[in-house]
Amino acid sequence: MENPKKINVYILTGFLGSGKTTVLNNLLSQFANEKNVVIENEFGKINIDATLVNGTFESVYELTNGCICCSMNNQLLETLTRIHTLETPPDNLFIETTGIADAGEIAANFTALFVAEAFDLKKIITVVDAENVLFYKDSNAEVQKQIVAADVVVINKFELITTEILMNIKDFIQSINPYSNIILSKDGWLDRMILATENCQKTFTPSTIYKSESTHKIKTMLFETDDVFDVQKLKYELFRHLYLYYHQIYRIKGYVLTKENQVVLVQTVGKSVVIELATNQDKIKGQLVFIGKELELKTIERILKPAVAKIDKLQLV
Repeated sequence: MENPKKINVYILTGFLGSGKTTVLNNLLSQFANEKNVVIENEFGKINIDATLVNGTFESVYELTNGCICCSMNNQLLETLTRIHTLETPPDNLFIETTGIADAGEIAANFTALFVAEAFDLKKIITVVDAENVLFYKDSNAEVQKQIVAADVVVINKFELITTEILMNIKDFIQSINPYSNIILSKDGWLDRMILATENCQKTFTPSTIYKSESTHKIKTMLFETDDVFDVQKLKYELFRHLYLYYHQIYRIKGYVLTKENQVVLVQTVGKSVVIELATNQDKIKGQLVFIGKELELKTIERILKPAVAKIDKLQLV
């Protein structure tokens, strides 16, 4: 008996006023030939954003009076169960979060076994307002966390700013999430084909890993090794330590070699951990990038040592 097809999941996040709903509507118009369901999350008893969503979809599930990245997790899981048990489940699920949501916390729901069997988290998309992101990036930790969690960062309304400001925005994004796919958008347009592309590079060089001792206080730490990993041990250590250091470690991503002589892609966002066979099996030097706040070498070593034969090099860049 064939396993039922999983529902593709796209999480759409971004700070208040960035244009998430416009991006969502544009995406829905491009998925018009497929069955789509939308989850709208907003504070307050009335969800204004839900009334603004248009396009081709079967249902809009409104989660109000809280953020699904915190107190609303049970309501989110109940809604996912309802969607999965529909007589005809959708092809795609789009989740538009509140403006202050932590996408990493939301993504963690999709690593639970019973959820992962039915849903496939494809992309986390973060929308930033080109006119304002540089003003509120240092005073709002949510902005930084949303960018760090993203696979795709959409710089919306880029046509309204100067080239110099645009370069500053790109530098800021790359400094805290060097492997994100940065897209320039006018009127919230995002080509759906971008959602089908892989993000993570096979190698990280000094030109793509940025120093992060700046005003946003987010550090990037690069781990390189020629040794092999025990995947089960690595997954266990990542899960365990992400629960301990969730307030410090925002994201981990990269490639490592396994004792089975395979290349695997390692990705964590918040407390979510995914380790899967890499599309490209060309043997490479193992590289993991850690992004977080107040990262310390001893913390990274404590996570990795039990899962590898030896650590060749830990490099803070």
